[in-house]
Amino acid sequence: MGTIYLRYPDGQRTKRSEEEIRRLWSGGLMPSGTIYWQEGMSEWRPITEWLGDRPQTAPLMVQPALEAESYQFVVDPAALTKFLQGLLCADVAVACLALVVDLGELVRVQLGQLTPDQLASNDPVQVVIGLLQGGLGLVTGLVFLRWIYRAYKNIQGFGAEGLRFSPGWAVGYYFVPFLSLFRPAQVMSEIWRVSQDPQNWIQRRGSWLVGIWWAFFLLYSFATGLSGLGLDGSTNDQWWLAAIFAILGDLFSVPLSIATLRLVTEIYKHQKNLVERVH
Repeated sequence: MGTIYLRYPDGQRTKRSEEEIRRLWSGGLMPSGTIYWQEGMSEWRPITEWLGDRPQTAPLMVQPALEAESYQFVVDPAALTKFLQGLLCADVAVACLALVVDLGELVRVQLGQLTPDQLASNDPVQVVIGLLQGGLGLVTGLVFLRWIYRAYKNIQGFGAEGLRFSPGWAVGYYFVPFLSLFRPAQVMSEIWRVSQDPQNWIQRRGSWLVGIWWAFFLLYSFATGLSGLGLDGSTNDQWWLAAIFAILGDLFSVPLSIATLRLVTEIYKHQKNLVERVH
């Protein structure tokens, strides 16, 4: 069955192999209120559901405190977090560059130095920046979703009870119409609170950082979606509309990337502190 995580009634946690758990259980070295979890389970379950009732002949003993270990990562996110942090920093730089270029082109059109048709047919700088921004954004988005999946899987391994979602849906909600407007923020709030205090996460308040991150995400998504209205350049009004929303998209992208960077960094720091904390 691979590595199995245990949580004792007094809050202590450890991880064991199936052979070790069966030996401890049959020998009476594990309290009956123990719960367990392993990768693939949606929530923690009582050990009795797996191993049944304790053998009547076994002595009733409690696992010594020295047997307990600290919190453990189900999947260590250190390398993925550093990679994502680097991508988000690059996103900020590229968005600032795109913002300068878009503003410059808007001013040149306003002054009559260029026409929208000329920009659409002969603008290599815009093409290069657009490809760079689009490619970097795609890679960052995929890595971020991967990071979300691992972060949620780790909070499952921390023994938090009452979790509402799953690692798969933590990613899947971004692609479900209507639910994508609020579920990802709820997932992130849950990750944030559990990463701070797995045992009492329900009583903890959410973070303002999650709210700011999600507000900028919605604004960015709205602006970039509307910027595509004038890509064909069929009318001058459409071009101006697309140009304005493209600038707004670049503008919102900067604080969005910064907020995401801060959020990812803080959550990883909280989870790492849990893992390194000595009971």
